[in-house]
Amino acid sequence: MGVVVFVALVHADAWSFICDDAFISFRYAENLAHHGELAFNVDPLERVEGYTNFLWVVVLAIGAWLGLAPEVAALVLGRAAMAAGVVLAMVLAGRLRRGEPARIGDPVAPLVTATLLCASPEWIVWGNGGLETAFAAACVLAAILAFTDDRPILAAGMAAAAVLSRPDGAIPLGAWVIGWAFALDGDGRRRALVQWRRYALALAVLLVPLVVHLVWRRSYYGEWLPNTWAVKGHGARLRDTWGVAYVRAWVSGTGLVALAPLVLVLRRRHAPLVVAIAATVAYGWWVGGDFMAYSRFYAAATALLAVLAGVLVGDAVAWLEHHRDARVGTWGPRVAVALAIAAVVATYVRAHERRAIDRAKPEGWLDGRWEGVTAMDRFAKVGLAAGAAMREQLPADTLITVGAAGAVPYASGLPTIDAFGLVDPVLAKLADPPLVDDKRARPGHQLVAPPDYIRSRDPDLLCHAGYRGATHPSERDARAPFRTGYVWACVEPESIPDRWSEGGVLDPGVYCCRRPRDRVVGPFGR
Repeated sequence: MGVVVFVALVHADAWSFICDDAFISFRYAENLAHHGELAFNVDPLERVEGYTNFLWVVVLAIGAWLGLAPEVAALVLGRAAMAAGVVLAMVLAGRLRRGEPARIGDPVAPLVTATLLCASPEWIVWGNGGLETAFAAACVLAAILAFTDDRPILAAGMAAAAVLSRPDGAIPLGAWVIGWAFALDGDGRRRALVQWRRYALALAVLLVPLVVHLVWRRSYYGEWLPNTWAVKGHGARLRDTWGVAYVRAWVSGTGLVALAPLVLVLRRRHAPLVVAIAATVAYGWWVGGDFMAYSRFYAAATALLAVLAGVLVGDAVAWLEHHRDARVGTWGPRVAVALAIAAVVATYVRAHERRAIDRAKPEGWLDGRWEGVTAMDRFAKVGLAAGAAMREQLPADTLITVGAAGAVPYASGLPTIDAFGLVDPVLAKLADPPLVDDKRARPGHQLVAPPDYIRSRDPDLLCHAGYRGATHPSERDARAPFRTGYVWACVEPESIPDRWSEGGVLDPGVYCCRRPRDRVVGPFGR
């Protein structure tokens, strides 16, 4: 297992990046650690639940309180969770590879599972980025493994951790239980009924922390559901476009078509894996998918698919081994193992090619739709540099607007209006929320603040109507409706280290916002 963990970590380092969205959680964590408020804006205080990863934010806040920057803690925890997920998936595959003992078939299942996961960008990428993705998926795998080992109370505790890390962790967990109930034979059902007290206690262990958190949310934020639910719920409008494309991208990325022949080995006892994978994929379609590449919503499904592939290959090899004399001769198991190795090698080669394509695209979209690792990393780093420059040059009470409520607000520390509504107390609650046309919208970015609302908040700098580029913009580059009566206010961040840029240095260029023409803001307008 040590070798597997080492390979996973090396592969993760090759995809190293940070995501702008992660800085939303980082700012909440910093404010909790240093101001005692789980809020995005603390001066003035606005209590809005603009995150969907309560446990992750709290863990990062503990690290910040101890002096560990959230971006550092997130990287360490993310990669540790990604590697732990590979180990958990290996062990789970070994547990599920049942049947007659087989000299070759038994070790094949965990090895195939581990090698597939270590080669898959859909799993490895999300050990980076600063998001809770790998952490939540590892909790899902731990819960399923504990349940498989007949440790329902531990399973319930890990399930609660998974749901508090990402609410959609409930999807694969609930589906797993449904599949497990379907797979039970008569004896299994009778044993489960006899143990109903243990399962009832486990249910309590699951529900108590979730109910406590729900009541706390209501008392602290005044809402039963997070603000993110109201904002991102509009993604359902994109099911037939982004949602379908998201499923197709995951199918292509995981090589699911190449695994299709394994369907011949499927049996009823594989139902928990199949149902959990299918439910997770269906949920991703239902919410309209995501604009980030490598299928982060499907991290748990990717891991469970690797487990399923490993178990099915192990079952196939075991069957061939036990029937080699009568049907397939001595070559059968060896050929099956050789094919499995060839498939894994092909997966690694394809992952290398995908990484090269991604690294060659520091701006723009992969396949015209997805934001790749390199583009996400550069966007966040420029935002961090710009935010740091703003912190140095602007008064602490400067009110700004942003369209990406991550790196710039985090690094600047300035009070912020989120034009996409994620951390805004008003936009998501409007009776007729202003939405971007579905043809131009991206998942999670359909809601946009109307100009009248922005003006009513009277911000000092309108960065959501701003500009990023290598050179200063002209007034012709300004976009309506903030063209007349406003002028550019630009900061020029210093160059920053960047391992993926030529020469190891990234020039952030200029970061510009629109400033009311008659207003002095820090050094601007004097």
